[in-house]
Amino acid sequence: MSRMFTRLNYRACVAVIALLLYPCFALAQSYEQLYSDYRGSLYQIRLIEKSSNSKAGLGSGFQISDDGLIATNYHVVSEAVHEPDKYILRYLSVDGKEGDLELLDVDVINDLAILRQKGKPGEDHLRLAHTPPSKGETIVSMGNPLDLGMTIVPGTYNGIASGSFYDRIHFSGSINPGMSGGPVINRHGEVVGINVATAGNQISFLVPVDKLVALLADFKKEMAAGNGAIALQPVINRQLLKNQQRIIDQILDADWQLRPLGDALVVGEIVPSIQCWGNSTDDEDEPIQQVAKGCTGQDVVYLSETFDTGRVEYEFFWLESDDKLASSRFYSAYEDEMSGFYPGNSAGEDDVTNFNCKQQFTSHPRNGTADKTKNDDGELQTPPKANGNSEPAIARTSYCVRRYKEFPELYDVFYVSLTIDQANRALVSHFTLSGFTRESASAFTEKFVSEIQWH
Repeated sequence: MSRMFTRLNYRACVAVIALLLYPCFALAQSYEQLYSDYRGSLYQIRLIEKSSNSKAGLGSGFQISDDGLIATNYHVVSEAVHEPDKYILRYLSVDGKEGDLELLDVDVINDLAILRQKGKPGEDHLRLAHTPPSKGETIVSMGNPLDLGMTIVPGTYNGIASGSFYDRIHFSGSINPGMSGGPVINRHGEVVGINVATAGNQISFLVPVDKLVALLADFKKEMAAGNGAIALQPVINRQLLKNQQRIIDQILDADWQLRPLGDALVVGEIVPSIQCWGNSTDDEDEPIQQVAKGCTGQDVVYLSETFDTGRVEYEFFWLESDDKLASSRFYSAYEDEMSGFYPGNSAGEDDVTNFNCKQQFTSHPRNGTADKTKNDDGELQTPPKANGNSEPAIARTSYCVRRYKEFPELYDVFYVSLTIDQANRALVSHFTLSGFTRESASAFTEKFVSEIQWH
């Protein structure tokens, strides 16, 4: 009896173990089948430097039509956009077939590009999904990491990531360099996203496929109109102008929340896409105590390796010393502390002009009344005392502008204001806007300055 019971227990355990392991085997087989089914649609995208005929950059791509259209990230091909005389684009299939690529259309805001195979197109292409996956659904990323060959990476769909001006899917899976531009497919083999970035530790980001669907529709519309090859520079310019207007409208329409900092109320998180962080000195031996608050948008628009745009950031510093520190020493230390300000976005001399700066003294009435500045003759216009009982705060303000050389309607704006009316207490206000029109920057500046309030 006991022997029979033991034998039955053993068989039951084997059955249970087999049931537990079956999903793992089935999953492994399904991944293998996915790769087998769709490998013919996958490509390595190569940026080739003409003079040396050597690789200068690598990414991934996938065929999306039977006539040889291939999708990838804009940042994979951006150098060929900016320097077409220096670079060409080529593809390498999983089976080793090579060929040239023609760059047809781009979406710099969503980091997408459409190319076409020159010559005979590949035989296979992927379908684009019409609906997003469900949260928690397993999806599979494909690409060529570190030039090691095509790889599949399973992960979890977590919906659109919060805290960004740009829609990005939060994907729990490891996207590595070289996989940029590769497809992410659902269990039906349909593309639901495009690899774009990683934050490490199984946190990656995808461009939602509806952005590619929209770009493809726009491209086909242009082709149907018979306008010939698309001039990419005007396309990028229109996209940047539309994007900066979208961002500035969100910001100006928002209910700006103020937060206390020293003797002032300063701007906090305006929209969810801008996140704020704080810090303060805690060393009592320091002659000046500092409390800092910095806020920035979490993403930018990539234009080239040395040039990004679409950035919104602002920060405040409250500086204070005890009465023993002489006013001259306070402001000397203050100047040293504040001399390190610089624009937040990367840009080189080929991308932007030099900053043109205007400096002036401004007065900021306390208790939240309207701001006044000096007149055209340089004479400070002192406003009435706020509520009749408080002198205005006086600040030295610098407003700097530089123009984009290839997109002359767009500018970087750099603003710094330093109060100078108290012997041992001061507020520094600073913001940077990158890639905005003069009108948008002026509207932001006016609201930013007017929102700051004083106790």
